[in-house]
Amino acid sequence: EKVQYYNWHTTTIMTDNIKSSPTAPSRSTSTTSSSTTSSAAPVALPSDEALELLLSPDGYYTYLSIPKPDPSSSLTNPYLDAAAASGSSSTPENSIIDLDQVKKNYRRLSLKHHPDRRGGNEETFRALNRAKIVLSSPKLRREYDLIGLDLEDDAEDHHDDHPASSENASSDASKTETHDEKEHSNNNNQNKTETVMSHLASATLAGVLQMVVRTALMGVVSVLLSRYTILTIVTLGMLVFLSTRIYSALNVAAKGANVKLNLLSLKDVGVPLLIAVGVFSMFRGRRFVMENDTSSGEDNQVIGDSTTVQETIYHSWTWTFWFGETLVMTLFIANSFEKRSPALLALFTTISGIFALWLRGQFWRYATLLGFQGVIALLVVLAFPIMEMILEQIVEEKMKKVGEKIRAHDARLRELQRKRNVAAAAASLD
Repeated sequence: EKVQYYNWHTTTIMTDNIKSSPTAPSRSTSTTSSSTTSSAAPVALPSDEALELLLSPDGYYTYLSIPKPDPSSSLTNPYLDAAAASGSSSTPENSIIDLDQVKKNYRRLSLKHHPDRRGGNEETFRALNRAKIVLSSPKLRREYDLIGLDLEDDAEDHHDDHPASSENASSDASKTETHDEKEHSNNNNQNKTETVMSHLASATLAGVLQMVVRTALMGVVSVLLSRYTILTIVTLGMLVFLSTRIYSALNVAAKGANVKLNLLSLKDVGVPLLIAVGVFSMFRGRRFVMENDTSSGEDNQVIGDSTTVQETIYHSWTWTFWFGETLVMTLFIANSFEKRSPALLALFTTISGIFALWLRGQFWRYATLLGFQGVIALLVVLAFPIMEMILEQIVEEKMKKVGEKIRAHDARLRELQRKRNVAAAAASLD
């Protein structure tokens, strides 16, 4: 009977349909009339055979006697199980599994394979426990259904799976199950899946936000600080003070390490001073007189007496202002990078000079640039998740094809093994 049941299991692996298998023993056909509404009671095999079956393609479904969901629906929508768990009535029945049945069958089999029971085996018990965890998790089950194998390293999930000895092995199995569910839930909450696209999206969004911040600072300096004398003086004083503080910190560090300061190590000291030069250039560029408008007022009542009104008009933009704006913008961009090679500085200067020709210290142009950068940040937030979903679907289709080849190869090997077993049994009868 055991050989018959084992041969039935190998046949169901090839067909991936336990409930409709015509070679199934009569003891289970009465309980498996429908693959979508019920499942067969699991039959515990010896530990070695059970471990072999669990590690085979789709072995988690086979040994726990759980009907495998329809691959076409489970792979195209990863949220079907979540919808079923929340009570959604629109979820197809053939795309989900009965989680209560998974736990029930697991408890039955754990009584056989518990390490503290006769014939039990720790490795088989761990594989059985892993099967329960995978089938109970929509995300893990979806990954398992791709190729039919559990490729994740579950050593951390089971480093303390071996339960303590007790009088009741069923109680131990139940406690171990509860502990593993909590541990697996914590791991899912703490360790989110990080893909290449998510890293790329994070880096791109961080770069765009940093660019927005620096553009806003540049706008404040160009539009506000360099326009008024008091604000310019305060800004220059703060930049000089910052430069002296940096020099003091470097000097203390150099004395502690018995190292002398050189020009290369003082480059951080010169950055605030260069920014101060740029701010002053922008301030001075706004103070060039364009023309003097002189007009005579109406004659007073005293004959021969007149009032002369003189109005000073300044240039709204000069090349001196462009030089200061380009210098400050270049330093703002360069401070975003740790390594500043001459070629990179030349590139930053060129870009800054082009933008300075267009911005010209005007508020509405800075506002337009900030709005454009905000649109870019919004596109990054919206586009990268869509691209990630598309790439995941492409990868899943590839993995699905690989899984089909693995299952076909395993089916051929099991068919050959079954034929050898039948031939050996026939030879022994002869």
